[in-house]
Amino acid sequence: MGYQIAPTHVAELPNGLKVYVREMRHAPVVTSMVWYGVGSRDEGPGQTGLSHFLEHMMFKGTPRFPYGVLEEGVKRRGGMWNAFTSYDYTAYYEVLPAQHLEFSFEVEADRMAGMTFDPDLTVRERGIIVSEREGSENHPSFWLSEAFMATAFQVLPYRHAIIGSKADIRATTAEALTAHYRRYYRPDNASLVVVGDVETERVLRLAERHFGPLPPGGPLSPFTAVEPEQEAERRVIVSRPGPHPILLAGYRIPEAAHPDHPALTLLATLLSGSPVGAGAEMGRSSRLHRRLIDTGLAVTALAYVRAFQYAGLFMLSATPAPTVSLSALEEALFDEVEKLRAGEVSAEEFARAKKQVRASLLYTMESTMNQAVQLGMTALTRGVERFDRALEELEAVTPADVLRVARQYLDERRRTVAHFVPEDAAPAGRPQPAASAAPAQAESGSGQAQAGAVEAGSGQTQAGAAETGSGQTQAASGQAEAGSGRTQAGAREAAGGSTPDYQKPADRPVPRPDGGPARPVLTADRVVRRQLEGGAALLILPAHSVPSVFVRVQMEAGAVHDPPGKAGLAQLVAGLLTRGTAAYSAQELAVITDAQGMSLRVDVGRETAVASLKCLPEDLVQGLELLAEVIRRPTFPADEMERLRTQMLVAFRRSENDTRAVAGRRLMERLYPEGHPFRHPIGGTETSLTGLQAEDLRRFHETHYGPVGAVITVVGDVDPDAVANALQEAFAGWSGGKGRAAIPPVSPPQGGRLHVPLAGKTQTDIALGWPLVERSHPDYLALDLLATLFGGNGTPASSRLFRDVRERHGLSYYQYTRFSGTSGPGSWSAHLGVNPARLEFAVETVLAELRRLSTEPVPVPELVALQDFLTGYPAVQHESPERIAARLGEIERFGLGLDWLERLPQELATLTPEALLEAAARHLVPERLTIVTAGPAASPVDLSTS
Repeated sequence: MGYQIAPTHVAELPNGLKVYVREMRHAPVVTSMVWYGVGSRDEGPGQTGLSHFLEHMMFKGTPRFPYGVLEEGVKRRGGMWNAFTSYDYTAYYEVLPAQHLEFSFEVEADRMAGMTFDPDLTVRERGIIVSEREGSENHPSFWLSEAFMATAFQVLPYRHAIIGSKADIRATTAEALTAHYRRYYRPDNASLVVVGDVETERVLRLAERHFGPLPPGGPLSPFTAVEPEQEAERRVIVSRPGPHPILLAGYRIPEAAHPDHPALTLLATLLSGSPVGAGAEMGRSSRLHRRLIDTGLAVTALAYVRAFQYAGLFMLSATPAPTVSLSALEEALFDEVEKLRAGEVSAEEFARAKKQVRASLLYTMESTMNQAVQLGMTALTRGVERFDRALEELEAVTPADVLRVARQYLDERRRTVAHFVPEDAAPAGRPQPAASAAPAQAESGSGQAQAGAVEAGSGQTQAGAAETGSGQTQAASGQAEAGSGRTQAGAREAAGGSTPDYQKPADRPVPRPDGGPARPVLTADRVVRRQLEGGAALLILPAHSVPSVFVRVQMEAGAVHDPPGKAGLAQLVAGLLTRGTAAYSAQELAVITDAQGMSLRVDVGRETAVASLKCLPEDLVQGLELLAEVIRRPTFPADEMERLRTQMLVAFRRSENDTRAVAGRRLMERLYPEGHPFRHPIGGTETSLTGLQAEDLRRFHETHYGPVGAVITVVGDVDPDAVANALQEAFAGWSGGKGRAAIPPVSPPQGGRLHVPLAGKTQTDIALGWPLVERSHPDYLALDLLATLFGGNGTPASSRLFRDVRERHGLSYYQYTRFSGTSGPGSWSAHLGVNPARLEFAVETVLAELRRLSTEPVPVPELVALQDFLTGYPAVQHESPERIAARLGEIERFGLGLDWLERLPQELATLTPEALLEAAARHLVPERLTIVTAGPAASPVDLSTS
């Protein structure tokens, strides 16, 4: 079987706290998590959303660590922190350079004992959580999922949305939060999970030191609710404005700890591929893909297991192709389920499914965060031994077991079916010009969004970062809900009175921690660099403790190369590379890759295309041969081209109904003139996609898919010489490519404002910004730091937007900035979502913060703290193979030098308050700012001419 999961070290303190430790030496990083056995299932009538609300409030400060001190402490150590709430648990985590493990214990032990809940802060946080819900309400899938769960469960509280109803959120009080906290937040209802570069004995000593003195609580009432047997199919229809129909179905299955779950996981894999991809893409040979997607009935089809502590659902979801009705899709979907139940599973098909699940399990072992999340979820809902035995349980499953659970559980009498049917609403209004930007000044403050890895309130833990390849992460959930919180003294005083001083925003300097900056994972001495024949650069970073290999081929074939009027061509070409080559048909490729638990995909960005391979070490040679085959010899089959074109058209229509996507897209259209390669959407438009021809694809591939300017990066359990030789052989004779596109400059924009009305929305999204400079510009690093200071810029740094827009005024649940290295005038932009009634105040608040950047020097303590963060964060940021490979690609493409991250502290030190102020005054000019809003049709602003 190759790689095995080592046993987890398990201990229990006298006060009942369970401690789980896994040593992982691939990077100087540790993830520390505290899991509480409380979630939305523990909320009574009228209290839905209480656990999630409490999660938000846990970041508000304690007597020992006042508001902002913990946030600053995590930042100065180069780490990130966050939390998430689900049905059965709530979890809090810190990911830090390993030398700072003890700090995370101080944080969480204090928060376990010392939180208080102030009525005024509670009222303010209500607005943020309502904003979070309203942002979800902008998506039809949220309404469908909420209706589905309320129909699938009649008694169990899993029927309620984790975030709660809007009425219950608005009714939540500080007294209710205090009671919930006192009942459930205690060591005997908690588990401490630690994964990373640590020694188990030291972890246990530190746990005893910090958590040991905390007293256990009284007996908890057992969970006694029982869901009656479902005896007939249930149905629900949701009808609202939306771009396309959606089908959602689920069958009642047993609770997470039931021994049938490994077989149910394999059953889902047979239907649609491995459900635990950890960034991998598998399942194109699966039954639903062949029956629904390959035939053109659906653009998406998925089977997966939702396992709760006291119940479970075997889920099916699908999106019909534009000409296919929901009833026709449903008939085909359930017919395929019945065929599986009535038929047999061949040894070959079963082996493919088992290899995919095994590979997916191992892919989750690549990072400390992924391991900690999977371990915590398993320990709380099934028992820690199930995590350790996961591979053994998988190997024990037989085809007969899979057929048995299919016949037992996938009975239509146990099924709930939900349809989303778009209303016949008027089409989205045309963009409307608004009054010019740069309105009167608003109060200044501070604030910023923190980019996190795990969404809170979604009910699903999403391990790993939500970061894009450019390093931009959109702040989501309960993330660093800013501020901080905890204390052991003065524990658990009742809510009441005015806001305590320790929970009020204030300048509280946090000293630089001992131990110095973290050692970055990515150093020049660890990277092997070669030059392949044809000109491609090869960079290899061996990581033998990682049970996988990731190969990334970056080519100058991005959307900037789309010819005029052919937006989406680069993406269509990339998507078709794995759908048929000279040696293999699309189905043959799918069978081979699925049989090896291998992910083979090609993605397109604004400037580059990236072909990637993710596999187990024993399959690397075959994987490299396939990777070279899809890059070099695609055939662009006509039927596959039409299927992918349809999927891209559906994605475009969906994005045109998404307020955040619309605001961002219209902003780019306003920042860049017609014909500029940064202007058009990467995925194309309805008009451009419809007009693309097969010859366009072949010509694009022949012109741009070559080794000129290409960068190949390999990270994982490899021997550098062996992998270099294998790559040289696989790509022997590869030639061509035109290299990097010449990106023209743009004239300074005139600024202005635009509102795009969209029907059926409850939240307005704002996007604003400027086109600025290329990666090689002398001001780039200063502008990059200013983007991080202002809105996080894809990192978990605290920011001014977060502190002011969210924490001070409660205006927005999410807020972030985007600015990354490009070959031309890249956009510097800020994004947030607000209630329409508060739109103008939100815009004024953001503008006031922007003016501060160009008129006031950054205070030295704020700047030094951010420089400390940016110095230490690379150790945390680059612990996964994908992140390391992407960073190596960026370093090579822009000629930064393999020692770039080692030189970064010195580069950051040159950015003084005066240098930042000068850069901001040159580039962040308020009069040139463009503002775009998208949301409900009625806009509160005067929409005259721009």
